[in-house]
Amino acid sequence: MDPSKLIRDPERVKGAILETADGKLIAQQPLKLYVPARFAERGLASIGIETYVYGIYAMVLEDSFFAVSLVNAMIRIEPTSMMNIVIDGDEYYEFFFEKGATITPTTMLVKADTLVYRVFNEIIAGGHWPWYIGYSEAARILDTARYHAGANVGQNHEVTELLISMVARNPENRHQHYRAVIKSLDELVKHPPAFIPLRSVEYAADNTFTKLAGSYFSRGVVSALNSPSERQERIDSLLING
Repeated sequence: MDPSKLIRDPERVKGAILETADGKLIAQQPLKLYVPARFAERGLASIGIETYVYGIYAMVLEDSFFAVSLVNAMIRIEPTSMMNIVIDGDEYYEFFFEKGATITPTTMLVKADTLVYRVFNEIIAGGHWPWYIGYSEAARILDTARYHAGANVGQNHEVTELLISMVARNPENRHQHYRAVIKSLDELVKHPPAFIPLRSVEYAADNTFTKLAGSYFSRGVVSALNSPSERQERIDSLLING
């Protein structure tokens, strides 16, 4: 599957899903659901007799249209079949639901606030962004944390947006912030950002001092040599002049 050929159409995908009076979600047309295989290693998916996935996934209709879920809770699913596939070099679980199949037996979800930390650690801090999370979804990734997980995070959009503005970079030069190069909504669609790990010493550190003073000293030195500071920061002046 080539994600670049998919068209984002949440209303069309939603129209292929029926919610019953007792809270089941039924596939009215064949659908596919995607999550990174890494989710199972990070406690964000459980594959077995009963299958659960964290609610940050993509639903694909007719191999042409897709929509993104941003639910901060584990969701039980009942796929007709599943397989492992590789998308852009990363392994994903592909869950297939035939027409009439139950996607999930209930929309009543269990709150678990510890899951939010796992998501933050895996995606934002670790930089393992699924193919279906774009710039706009990234800023809303924790929006439902309070409601679905009982975690008091994500309510202050300024904090999340600041974090995303720090890790979203120009895909042609990851030392350059995406917000500094994007000029229009058309560019946002045609030229999506690359995301770096928040803890990346190579890219997240903006000046020489922070690259050398943090962890992973050798990597910081290489980054400082390849991408030296263009201006002297206040901390640099204090250290140099005393």
